[in-house]
Amino acid sequence: MTHLSRRTRIVASALLAGLLTMTAACGSSSDDSASAGTEKVRFALDWTPNTNHLGVFVADELGYYDEAGIDLEIIPFASTGAPDLVSAGSADFGIAGQPEVQVARSAGKDLVTVYNILQRESGRLIALGDNDKITSPRDFDGTIYGGFNVPLYTSLARETVKGDGGKGDFKEVSLSTGAYEAMKAGKVDFTMSVATWQDVEAEIAGKPYKAFNLTDFGVPDEQTTGIASSDAYLKAHPETAKAFVTATQKGYQYAIDNPDKAADLLIKANPDVLGTTKGAGPPQHQAHGRGRLLRQGRGPARRGDPRGVGEVRSVPDRQQAGHRQGRQDRHDGPRLVGLLHQRLPGLT
Repeated sequence: MTHLSRRTRIVASALLAGLLTMTAACGSSSDDSASAGTEKVRFALDWTPNTNHLGVFVADELGYYDEAGIDLEIIPFASTGAPDLVSAGSADFGIAGQPEVQVARSAGKDLVTVYNILQRESGRLIALGDNDKITSPRDFDGTIYGGFNVPLYTSLARETVKGDGGKGDFKEVSLSTGAYEAMKAGKVDFTMSVATWQDVEAEIAGKPYKAFNLTDFGVPDEQTTGIASSDAYLKAHPETAKAFVTATQKGYQYAIDNPDKAADLLIKANPDVLGTTKGAGPPQHQAHGRGRLLRQGRGPARRGDPRGVGEVRSVPDRQQAGHRQGRQDRHDGPRLVGLLHQRLPGLT
């Protein structure tokens, strides 16, 4: 198995169940196996490595976590989602958007947002560009939706269809990561995408999707991608949490300021998933009209509402925790994806 970097260890998906069982049985803290002078931090991904995770991989590749005394272990995406791993104490931090945290907290789960990656809604309903039967979301009534076994996403899809005057009446087939290939094969009619990943790849491949922004049809704008922890972890490890958030913010800031280099670092960190192609120069194709998803007149990290999303209340000192405001407000989030896909043609 290829190591992601000098300190990062990807845990194989096949071993994840054993990890969870061992954690539950032994009740060991994440610091038990950290090397001398460092503290282990377990970070759970919500998907295969992609540009939404840039700050974490950049921070690791550039040694920001080393400098902070953190030994980072990345848990790959698997059937158990990052929010569940974090709330159960099987991961210390993980990717979780604002709506996921709200749903989890309303269900009594221990989940709290510590860092918002995207400042805007990035979700879209998509269909193949040559599907002449689809001209707007209401046309998805009576079709087949390639879903992800996440009730929240299904609800967002239904509300988008209803917001366009439809009934929100469609059949769902849960396919997870296979949804996009199933749509290309004609087995499902539409699915949900992330504007900062799948949509850009399709444009660069010359086969753009028919895409409908959720927010154009009544779905409230929200910060859809963030990093969450648990109250239990934050209270037990306030200094480590502060150090992790600070190093992570530094990684995202680097990606904002150096998109070409950040794209190469992401590829370097994930050769098994993204290949080993390097530096093909600036992309000839970039996504336009999506607005700034990592920045929108404010820093790349924001506090949330403790009644729903949660806040960084257990990570002291807002400035040191990486909540810088309004600098370098010029980054178009999808540009990073364009750079990555230009280096790896055909990447899905």
